Amino acid sequence: MLIWPVLLVLGLHSPVWAKNQPHQQTTAKTPQTVFVGIHMNRLVNLDLKQNTYTMDFYLWFRWKGDIDPAESFEFTNAYEKWWETIVSESEAPRDLGNGWKYREFHIEQQFHHPFHFEPYPLDDQVLRLSIEDKSFNSKEIRYLPDTFNSTYNPEIFLPGWKVTRQNIWGEVHKYNTNFGQSDRGNESYVRVNYDLEITRHPRMMHMFKLFLPVAIILVMVFVVFFIPISFFESRVEISITGLLSLIALQMVLNETLPPIGYLTLTDKIYYFAYFTVMCALIETVWVYFSFKRDEHVSRKIDRIASLTMLSVTPIIFALFFTVFKG
Repeated sequence: MLIWPVLLVLGLHSPVWAKNQPHQQTTAKTPQTVFVGIHMNRLVNLDLKQNTYTMDFYLWFRWKGDIDPAESFEFTNAYEKWWETIVSESEAPRDLGNGWKYREFHIEQQFHHPFHFEPYPLDDQVLRLSIEDKSFNSKEIRYLPDTFNSTYNPEIFLPGWKVTRQNIWGEVHKYNTNFGQSDRGNESYVRVNYDLEITRHPRMMHMFKLFLPVAIILVMVFVVFFIPISFFESRVEISITGLLSLIALQMVLNETLPPIGYLTLTDKIYYFAYFTVMCALIETVWVYFSFKRDEHVSRKIDRIASLTMLSVTPIIFALFFTVFKG
């Protein structure tokens, strides 16, 4: 009687038995692919100090599958969501045939993205719009940018700026938290970013308006080299007036920018202008005391200083606008 259980166990592990059993496999579920496209219609309310801007655009989703991405998307860099405007083209997905579905929205929303001002006022900025699925992770849904059909309105008007190009690209964003759910790990979610690059326009006119006052003040300060040292008080007053004027101009200019922890091109220009005025002031005092000892030496110092500063200053300014602009 004991032989039957033994034979049964051996039979279960025999190659013949294994061959005759159904082949079972566990296959990973392929994430649903969703094409995301954008047409940028209008840009308004660019606020450099707040790093915010308002976009008016069309957003569409095209997909095959059961998940409707139009019901679970969100803007990860939206600012003041309470006043956003989202108008759907239809309440239900449109059937495009061959299993493809489509949803379209007309949206007006304010966004936030950090600006970089190192080369200000020769800066280019990126206005970003980031879309992410808030309900399904990267194992369940996959965003692909609709690069071929995504466009922007060539007539977009933003005072002082010009749109140069667009870029739409996808990424997987991982959150280093389980959001308080112990049964979940750190999950990744798909995201599509739409970047609209803008540049100052007209750039030369903008630069001219900002730095013409600086140039006028420096020319005024350079005049002290041609005033006889016997008018010592006048030379000192001109230098100090120029220095105070530069400080006031920079304070007014910085009111248009947010608090930043680095030097902009404008800061470098103004600091060099401060240094130039201080050199003129120090040179005036030096010449004044030299004049009391030797008039010939004082005039020689004045001549060398004026030639040096008048030749070196334009070169350094040119380097700031080309090599050291950031």
